[in-house]
Amino acid sequence: MNPFEGIVTPEQLVAILQQSVGGVEVPKENLRYAIYVRKSTDSEDNQERSLGDQLDECKKLASSHGIIVLDENIVQESESAKESGIRPQYRKLINRIVAGELDAIIAWHPNRLTRNMLEAGEIIDLLDKQIIKDLKFPSHTFVNDASGKMLLGIVFVMAKQYSEQLSADIKRGNQKSIEAGDYINTPKHGYIKDNNKKLRPDQGNWAIIKQAFQMRLEGQTLESIVKYVRDSGYFGRGKDNREIQFKMSLSTMANIFTDPFYAGVLQYGKQHVNLTDLYDFMPMITVKEHLSINKYDSIKEAFRPRRSQRSLGKLVADFLPQHVYCSHCEGHMQAGISKGKTKQYYYFRCQTPECERYNKGTRAKVVIDFVVDFLAKHPFASKSSYQSYRQEIIRIQNQGLSELNSQIASAKKKNSLMADDIAEIKLNLSKEKDIDTKTIQKQELKRLESELLAGKKMAEELLAKKAKINKAPLTFEEFIDVMEALPAKIKKVQSTSGKHELIAPVFLNFFVSAKNVEKYGLKSPFNKLIADDFSKCGDGGNRTPVRIRV
Repeated sequence: MNPFEGIVTPEQLVAILQQSVGGVEVPKENLRYAIYVRKSTDSEDNQERSLGDQLDECKKLASSHGIIVLDENIVQESESAKESGIRPQYRKLINRIVAGELDAIIAWHPNRLTRNMLEAGEIIDLLDKQIIKDLKFPSHTFVNDASGKMLLGIVFVMAKQYSEQLSADIKRGNQKSIEAGDYINTPKHGYIKDNNKKLRPDQGNWAIIKQAFQMRLEGQTLESIVKYVRDSGYFGRGKDNREIQFKMSLSTMANIFTDPFYAGVLQYGKQHVNLTDLYDFMPMITVKEHLSINKYDSIKEAFRPRRSQRSLGKLVADFLPQHVYCSHCEGHMQAGISKGKTKQYYYFRCQTPECERYNKGTRAKVVIDFVVDFLAKHPFASKSSYQSYRQEIIRIQNQGLSELNSQIASAKKKNSLMADDIAEIKLNLSKEKDIDTKTIQKQELKRLESELLAGKKMAEELLAKKAKINKAPLTFEEFIDVMEALPAKIKKVQSTSGKHELIAPVFLNFFVSAKNVEKYGLKSPFNKLIADDFSKCGDGGNRTPVRIRV
């Protein structure tokens, strides 16, 4: 049975309506067209054409109308359009049109432009204002008149409905598959899917992964186990069971060991299904062995969500929460707080299960001491470092100003158009006699006024950012004062949030062991200030730099 039976597709509806509406396309001359092609990364979005296919169709259409589209005006994107505001390339294209750089769009179908009503309304609004002067589609006929925009709106509505219906049906089907023990994704390592979507042992691969579990139970290292799997000729499986080239990695092997599936429990989010109750599934290990490998004390702990950062009253780990990494596995370390009898201790803990330092911590004091020592010994306070600082700050300012100016112009243009619409609606309201029409106009007026208020706030924020960027770089004297005082200030500030505000603008990251910072990274422009030529005293420098090794 077809799960989508009875759903009228956008194409079918438009074909029906166009038979009665018709229309003759008005030729467009001297318009600057862009081509927009999109393929969603969301498997629930119907993938009618690949990006290459869409682009070929759009180019053929452009050629047949004598339209030349420059390469820089061809936009390709792999993002879902079911929600607004998540497609950066689409947004840049619309902003260019609003700014007057482009006039029209060619896309394979209207549903490539949008599947959500907010952006659909924006497109029709821009057509009404003649900011978008034309749309062309190889798979849909669009005429830029009242009837054409009505049809386009219907297509957008149907695209949204079709997408939501498809999503709901897929989720419903997946739920039933899960409850039946069917497996819908790429087979698990060591298993293969039979014709009934049940997972069965994959002969040689199954034996290799089972031996890997045995090695883990014996206490062998992850590195030695991965080497064994690779040397044993292990290969991967695609979603259709076909054999594919695959090289086992440390992270994949670690995920296999933590997956309860291999003990017979299939996990989908918060839902768990015991496969041995549903069919003659053959697990690789027992539940007891799964608990032993992962050092769980109980079944309840095995399925507990990963421990979140604790808050003690109103306390939070606000010191470099995204800057510290484990030097052994290079995984991100979680910031946390422990409370002693008389004081609190800030620490960073490794959260990579396969790492030998898993759940082991490093005191925040290690990082603070390193930073203070580093800043006291490195030659930031010299004329040479100041010149590098100033050049880099100016480069960053110019880059930021260019982008902000474009955003400010776009925001002002959009606000001006909304202000015009509001004035027009207010004028119509004073003349309108029909109560229903006045109600609709008042609702639209309220919506536009709310959007204009938000638009003005955004424009003010952009202008504030511009003013901040426009601020002149520190003078040499100010720079020297700041850099020389920084180590002492970091030591003096008591709060971790205060230390964070002083350290985070300078340091990009830290790679730490139990008691040392092993590696570090600096943010721009400070990464430019410790070049090898600073190993000698800079021209006009006021201190002899001492380099340290970390």
